[in-house]
Amino acid sequence: MKQLSVFLENRPGRLANLLKILEENKIKLLAMGIAEAGNYGIVRMIVDKFEKAIEVLRNANMAVNQADVIIIDLDRLTEVAKLFGELGINIDYAYSMNDNKIVLKVDNEENAIKILNNKGIKFIA
Repeated sequence: MKQLSVFLENRPGRLANLLKILEENKIKLLAMGIAEAGNYGIVRMIVDKFEKAIEVLRNANMAVNQADVIIIDLDRLTEVAKLFGELGINIDYAYSMNDNKIVLKVDNEENAIKILNNKGIKFIA
């Protein structure tokens, strides 16, 4: 699954502007996490129209990056975190999603996917 990271100046109204752009372009926000980094914030999100979101946000002069993430059921998080820890996969960060899901960014997605497949754990990648 592809995630967008948008870097915003950490001041009032910047997040509202980002959300307004998505709404005006009929891009649905499926998950979002925000991390503060001094004068800037990193808004990580999953959207329903990934390519369109990149285009409209870049056209609005926003710094946008993409990353691969894995989505699992929230009730499997303890099991998955333990499994990844035992097998040397680091969870860099996580944030929750609607429908009892959680988004995970790991340091080795290929191995993480193999592990999940081998254990029969459902995921979206």
